[in-house]
Amino acid sequence: MRRGGHGTPPYALHSYNARPMSSRHGGFASVVTLGLSTLLHAFTHAYGAMLVPLYLLIVRDLHLRGVESAAMIVTVYGLVYALGSYGAGVMADRVNRKAMLGVGLMLNAVAIVCMGLTRSYPALLLLAVLAGLAGTLFHPSANALVPEHFPKSPGMVIGLLGIGSGLGFFAGPQYAGWRAETARWHWHAVADWQRPCVELGLAGFAVGVLFLMFAREARPELDEAAPAREAHPPLGKALRWRVLAIAAVLGCRDFAGVASLSLASIYLQKAQHRDPKETGLILGIMMLTGVVANPLAVWLSPGRRRLRCLTGALVISSFIIASVPLAPRAFVLPVLCLFQTMHLGSYAMSDAAILERVPASVRGRVVGLFLTVAGSFAGISPWLMGFWTDRMGTGTLRQLPYLAPFGTLGVMMIVAAFSTPLIAKLGRADETAIDPLSEIMPVTMEPGG
Repeated sequence: MRRGGHGTPPYALHSYNARPMSSRHGGFASVVTLGLSTLLHAFTHAYGAMLVPLYLLIVRDLHLRGVESAAMIVTVYGLVYALGSYGAGVMADRVNRKAMLGVGLMLNAVAIVCMGLTRSYPALLLLAVLAGLAGTLFHPSANALVPEHFPKSPGMVIGLLGIGSGLGFFAGPQYAGWRAETARWHWHAVADWQRPCVELGLAGFAVGVLFLMFAREARPELDEAAPAREAHPPLGKALRWRVLAIAAVLGCRDFAGVASLSLASIYLQKAQHRDPKETGLILGIMMLTGVVANPLAVWLSPGRRRLRCLTGALVISSFIIASVPLAPRAFVLPVLCLFQTMHLGSYAMSDAAILERVPASVRGRVVGLFLTVAGSFAGISPWLMGFWTDRMGTGTLRQLPYLAPFGTLGVMMIVAAFSTPLIAKLGRADETAIDPLSEIMPVTMEPGG
């Protein structure tokens, strides 16, 4: 990509005219903010995945017509989450991101608690809308806030922030399946599948309060005399279209990843006759690989290796996910874990590759625009997996008929690999090879110049 004068990308010519960050945001505050943001990340994904192992319980309890109806709750959450992302990105580039993150988790938690208290299916769908609107605030805000605390190595910090996704995807399904089977407390007409909603919702609300108390904003103090265009530079037509193109292609990865969670849940319970507790445990363990995969993937792929490693991870994961119905019962968990290691690692690498190529002042909008397209496409996948398997009839009770849906997800991972040349066109990455001891350093700990 051609670059502007003095090595600056054309779309970065309008940047902050800012004074240095206030000294009250010290290195310890930056580390605390990273840790709390990672915890928020965990709760955000836990809420999005916790209903997946409960599909069959929800269908039986509410007398729904099929799995697709239960999966629709997760689909509505995902669609609203994605469709609101660009608006959240605009906010993240202009307003207090700390407040967005804390309030967002608290509202998300309230919606999840209410899901555990209602017996109305329409009410569940409305609460999924509320939860999605709250959840959509996280990624644009966190992906802009945290790298600004650690500007020397934004890619590596994104990998560390990604630990939260692995924790959340593990804790959500695992906790939900476990508590749906074992919780014995009673309050009015709360069903077995609703108890984990109430418990996780209350825990998330408390974490949101802690975040507002102890996290710190990292935005530089803007020069009041600077024009608004310099304070909030536009994305520009070229950058906007490049991000849209990346989202359209890489969104196939997002679709396959979200779909694999719902499809695996249905497959484990119907074809392999596992109960919700065991299913939740398997789904949680396979997603726990993200705790290691996210930071490790970024650390092993610095500089020019980033995009090559991303391509490799997407291609390898495509063959793994397609082979799930061929794996013996005892080997299903290792196969799913291997898939998620590659798949979740690809999120960290792609996020890092994109954010390293765009200026801090537009990162919120870039993340929001990407998620609006890719996330909306991925958001329909739970319902589609439920719709597809409902129409497989008695075939859902056997393993081999699942070759078609799992194979389709594999093909989509291959298509997503073609996104790497598009990411490269964003420009040269600012991040150099990573020295773990010196690169992950808060902005206020850097020597003055």
